[in-house]
Amino acid sequence: MTRITRYGRRIRRMLVSSMTAACFACLFAVPFAERKIHQENVGCYSITYNGTTIGTVNTLAEAEKAVAEARRQVSKEFEEVVYLDATIDIVKEDKVFTERMSQEDIKNSVFDALMASAVDKQDSTAYTVRIDDFTVTLSSKEEIVELMQKVTSKYDTNNAFQVVLKEGADSYGEYSIDMVRSTINDKQNDIVSSPIEGDTVVEEEQNSTSSDGITGIGFGEKISISETLKSNSTILTVDEAYEAITKEKAEKTMYTVVEGDTLSAIARKCEISLKDLFAMNTNLKETSIIVPGDEIVVTVPKAELSVVLTMRKTYEESYDAEIKYVDNNKAYRGTNTVINNGSKGYREVTADITYVNGVQSEVKVLTQKVIKEATPKVVSVGTLTPPRYLRPVSGGNVTYSFGYKSSGAYHTGVDWGVGIGTPVKAAASGRVTMAGWYGNSGYTVEITHSDGTKTRYKHLSRGVVSVGQYVSQSQLIAYSGNTGYTTGAHLHFEIIIGGRYVNPLNYVNKY
Repeated sequence: MTRITRYGRRIRRMLVSSMTAACFACLFAVPFAERKIHQENVGCYSITYNGTTIGTVNTLAEAEKAVAEARRQVSKEFEEVVYLDATIDIVKEDKVFTERMSQEDIKNSVFDALMASAVDKQDSTAYTVRIDDFTVTLSSKEEIVELMQKVTSKYDTNNAFQVVLKEGADSYGEYSIDMVRSTINDKQNDIVSSPIEGDTVVEEEQNSTSSDGITGIGFGEKISISETLKSNSTILTVDEAYEAITKEKAEKTMYTVVEGDTLSAIARKCEISLKDLFAMNTNLKETSIIVPGDEIVVTVPKAELSVVLTMRKTYEESYDAEIKYVDNNKAYRGTNTVINNGSKGYREVTADITYVNGVQSEVKVLTQKVIKEATPKVVSVGTLTPPRYLRPVSGGNVTYSFGYKSSGAYHTGVDWGVGIGTPVKAAASGRVTMAGWYGNSGYTVEITHSDGTKTRYKHLSRGVVSVGQYVSQSQLIAYSGNTGYTTGAHLHFEIIIGGRYVNPLNYVNKY
C-alpha cells in the first residue's frame, strides 16, 4: 500500500511538471504564432471582371501591368476598333490566406475575360447627329446619309448634290457633312458645298455665269456627327428623325415695320391673329400708331434644320432709273412735286438667289444687260425752311381777322374764305385731341402738338382723322365747309399757346 501511494505521488509530480512546462511554452509560443499570423496578413490586389474575381497578385503595380498587357494583346487580335462589354476593376484586399497568381497567369486570365467580352463595332455603334443643341441618333452612317439626302432633296429636286459623310481629321469617331455635285461628267463635278458654322460654301470656277441651276447647298445650322454606343442611346428610324428635325415650331422673333404696314397686315403676313399679336406686345392696341422702323414681337414657324440653297437664274425684269431730284427755291422743305414720272426699262439679269427652306432671302446680281433704257422720274424738292405752323388751306382771302372789333366782339382766330370741300391740312404735326361736332363751331378738329400748343379747325364739312391719331405736318385732316353758326363757307383757324389765343397770321405763312 505504501509503495502504491509513493508511486502515485511521483505520478502527480510528473503531471504538475508537465503542465507547468506547457504553460511556459504557451506564454512564449503564442505571441510568436500570433506575430506570424499578422505577418501573413500583408494585403493583396484582386482583379475583377464584371464584379467576379479572376485572380489575385501581391502589388498594385503587378495588377496594373497585367491589365495593360492584356489590353495590348487584345488590340493585336483585331484590325479595327473593337468595343469591350466588360468592366475590369482592381480591388485592394486584406486577407490572411489567399492564393497569389504569377504575372503571366494573371495577364492570361484578364486577356481571356476581355476576349470573351469583345463586341463587334458595327453592331454596337450608333451615330448621333447634333444640330446646334438638338440631337437625333440613328443606327448607321448609311442612315445618316439617307436622312440628310431626304432633307435636301425637298429643295434639290433633281439631286444635283449628294450627301457625303466626311471623317474628322482631328478626332476619332467624329464626322461632318459635305454636299458634293452628283452630275456625271459635269465640268463642275468637283464643286463642294459644306455647312460650316451655318454658312454654305461654294467652290467653283471664277466668273462662271453661263449655266443656270443650283450652285450650292448646305445647312443654316452647325451640324456634327459622333459615334456612340447603341446600348446608351434612343435609336430613331430615318422617318422619325426626319420628322423631328423638319417639323416647324412657332418661334418668337422681331419684325421691323416697313412703309405701308398696319397691325392687321403684319398679323396676316406672319400668320397669327391680332389677339395673339397684342398678347405678345402689351404696349400695342387697335388704335396704336406704328411707323417704319418700329419693332414688333411676332412668331414665325421654324424647323430644327434649315436648308440653304443657292440657285443661279437668268431672267428679264423691269426696272426704274434712279430718281432725279431738282431743287425748288420757292417751296418749303418736305414739299415734293413730281415733274416727270419717267418710264420703266427692261434688262436681262443673271443672279445667284439664296433660299432658306424654300423662302428667298438674298439676291446677288452677277451680270445685267439692258434691253430698254429707263428714264428717271423727276421730282421737285422744296428748299425753303417752313415756319413753325403752315397755312392749313391754299387760296382764299382773309374774311375775318383776329382780335377785338369795333363792336367789342373778340374773334379768337382767322377766317379764310374758301369753297366747301377745300382740303384742310395739319399746320404742324401732333395728335388729334378733338374730332366731331361742337355746337356753333360745327364740325371741328383739334390737334395738340409736342410742345403743348394747339391748333383748331372749325366749320368743316367733314373730317378724315379720329381722336388719338398721330398726324404729320401738312397731312390732310378735313375738308372746309359751312357747318355750325356761319354767314358763308370758310375755314376758321385758331392757334392756342400757353392756354391763350394768338393771332395765327403772326405764325403761319400768309399764302
